[in-house]
Amino acid sequence: MKDAAVAYTQTASNSIYYVQQAHTIHVHLAAEPHWEVALNSDRRTIGMAPLGAIDIAPAASEVFARWTRQKRSMRLDIDPARLKRLASMEFDGDTFELQPPKFGFIDKKAHTLSLWMQREFETEGGCNLETLDAFVTIYAIHVLRTYSSLQKYPSPSITGGLPPTIWNRVKDFIYGNIATTLTIEQLAAVAQLSPSHFNRAFRQTTGQSPHQFVIAARLEHARNLVVTTRAPLSQIAEVTGFSNNSHMTALMKRTWGMTPSQIRVEHQPGLS
Repeated sequence: MKDAAVAYTQTASNSIYYVQQAHTIHVHLAAEPHWEVALNSDRRTIGMAPLGAIDIAPAASEVFARWTRQKRSMRLDIDPARLKRLASMEFDGDTFELQPPKFGFIDKKAHTLSLWMQREFETEGGCNLETLDAFVTIYAIHVLRTYSSLQKYPSPSITGGLPPTIWNRVKDFIYGNIATTLTIEQLAAVAQLSPSHFNRAFRQTTGQSPHQFVIAARLEHARNLVVTTRAPLSQIAEVTGFSNNSHMTALMKRTWGMTPSQIRVEHQPGLS
């Protein structure tokens, strides 16, 4: 992802100081009994950082942190331009100020999203960048709605799925671009909806999240090519949008209990 970075870390006792251009969101995946932090100040706050505590540092902030035992955490760095773009799509305006929470504040939603990201990192065959990107979008919108001056705007009370004409347009776009990166932002733009509204409506229409639907579509397309052609598996993975053959193989095995090679031999015995 060129406009965001996600890192799951397990780090021994240490201290850091940094200034960077991205907005930084940090969630504790284990309690840290001696968490010391300073944001744009020489004054340091010291205390217990509970499981699920969140720290936010707006872009260009001076950040100092120290911890005294192994720290487990999820860190998200997001480019200011992307956050402004999402703000514009969600709130029809890209002017806002991030408002970091109090020291030790527990954010259950951010903690859950961080655990989902961790699970994706640990997936056999490697993580799916589109899945991570979807989590980043959801995460970023949550930050805007909870920790920025935009929180005064009410959450949209929109219900119902995608109308048939919009659903067909989105579906055609997915199948027509199956080999390329497909993000929630892109698909929401096709539907002419905000990312959060699109995500809810898409799930209500299909019973799946957008990235789950895209992966399922890729798997079906790849399986058809495995069964009906003799194209190299690496080529099939590429033309169906998987990051590599290992990723396609791991997902096929998880979905159908068979690798692409086993599926091909079953349907084309002459290749065994």
